[in-house]
Amino acid sequence: MRKICKIYRALVSGVMDMDEVVIKQPIGTIKYPGVAKGLYVASPSGKPALSSVRVLERDSENNCTLVQVEIQSGRPHQIRIHLSFIGYPLIGDPLYVSGGQPKCFHPELMDESFEKDGGYQRPENPVPGDCGYNLHAHQIGLIHPITNELIKITAPLPAILQTREEREAS
Repeated sequence: MRKICKIYRALVSGVMDMDEVVIKQPIGTIKYPGVAKGLYVASPSGKPALSSVRVLERDSENNCTLVQVEIQSGRPHQIRIHLSFIGYPLIGDPLYVSGGQPKCFHPELMDESFEKDGGYQRPENPVPGDCGYNLHAHQIGLIHPITNELIKITAPLPAILQTREEREAS
């Protein structure tokens, strides 16, 4: 059985009241200017996606929460979509807002030309590659297919995605 464990750190807007949450919202696509094959969003008709979120620290003074997210699936922008879907978008995310939808989406403005533009002209609205949010692939773990040895790879965390305890220890 193939099992890969992918763990991310993220800084979200708002103070999460729950300690852990499992998000099972499907992810699909919609037509969106500048994205030829469609923009991934929370969609009941989309493909299954599962994210397990655990709160690491709450910061009520700055209205944010540091979370760890383990994804079972790997849909494009899954973490951004799932966290925004439950009302906690990534701080600084120029695209996704609460509900797992794009910030600047107006269905009445969509037409067939958006699907064919290939994303080469710079759109006026945010697109998936835009940055500004704090999301970091922190760890990956997998079982070696021949030796059955656990292989764990960890990427160092930027200070903003470390807990107070981790910052003090370094």
